[in-house]
Amino acid sequence: MAMKHTQVLALSAAIAAVISTGANADNHKVEIHADAGRTFFDDSLKDANNWGMGVGFGLTENWMLDLVASRWDSETQSGGVDVDGTQYRMDMLYHINTESAWRPYVAFGVGDQEREFNAADPSSERDTLLNLGAGIKRSLGDSWQFRTDVRAFNSLDNEYTDLAVTAGIGFVFGEASAPAAAPVVAAPVEVDSDGDGVFDSKDQCPDTPKTHKVDAVGCSLKLTETVAIELNITFDTAKSIIKPEFEAEVAKLATFMNQYADTVVTVEGHTDSQGSDAYNQKLSQSRADAVKAALITKYSIGADRVNAIGFGEAKPIADNMNAAGREQNRRVVGQVSTAVTKTETRN
Repeated sequence: MAMKHTQVLALSAAIAAVISTGANADNHKVEIHADAGRTFFDDSLKDANNWGMGVGFGLTENWMLDLVASRWDSETQSGGVDVDGTQYRMDMLYHINTESAWRPYVAFGVGDQEREFNAADPSSERDTLLNLGAGIKRSLGDSWQFRTDVRAFNSLDNEYTDLAVTAGIGFVFGEASAPAAAPVVAAPVEVDSDGDGVFDSKDQCPDTPKTHKVDAVGCSLKLTETVAIELNITFDTAKSIIKPEFEAEVAKLATFMNQYADTVVTVEGHTDSQGSDAYNQKLSQSRADAVKAALITKYSIGADRVNAIGFGEAKPIADNMNAAGREQNRRVVGQVSTAVTKTETRN
């Protein structure tokens, strides 16, 4: 018997140590619960319903001290003597998971039980009980929770072990406060200084005009295309004088060449088939030279940018057997093209 009570004292000391450790915890909560269940007796009593109430005190995030009072009513398996049982316990609960709605726990504790035998000669006996078990809690919202567990109760005095299964409802006061949240660092405000639709943090071409289309890094989109102009003027028979109605065509060619300074033009002189080959060769060159001279003297095109070549009657484009065809062959032609890169603009 002395050894059994020594074990009780040792367990009580362990529970007290946990309590003293938890007493310094910053956060505490109190849980009031009501339970009911079934007790399965190891000795000569019939299994019976049990009910009880308890108050739990949160010591740390995981540990809770639970003070429980419960009763059961049974009778002996032989003789039908009523037996009433009353328990008072001090338990420790260790919650394995504290971050989800389901909170499993293990439990152990020590307590006192009184059995009252309501026979012709009433009597009672007291037991010191050690208990060990496991259970689970489930949050129901608004501080309510469901709990159920299974316990084995071992008597140090009469050497029996009973088993009890209970379920109940609890209400929690003073939920432990959550740890201080890390300071929220505001996200940097993105700025688009030049208004091109690309934030400054990614813009590799600052100060892009708002009218420009831009790529993913804020640089103006470029479009390269080929631009060209053609010259095609005709001359009177045996003449190399530019007729007034074609002055505008020469001016257009000059304007194009002034706009695109890297261009060079070759003007080609041609004749119809009337006259000798030598005469026509000389006449075609005179016609090409006349256009070259106009570009240089009237429109300030550099001489090195204009080539003049006569081809005589060698390259007709129409039939020399009729007047209309011969008129088309008495001509000076030229073509200029260049690649131009333009900035794409918004609509």
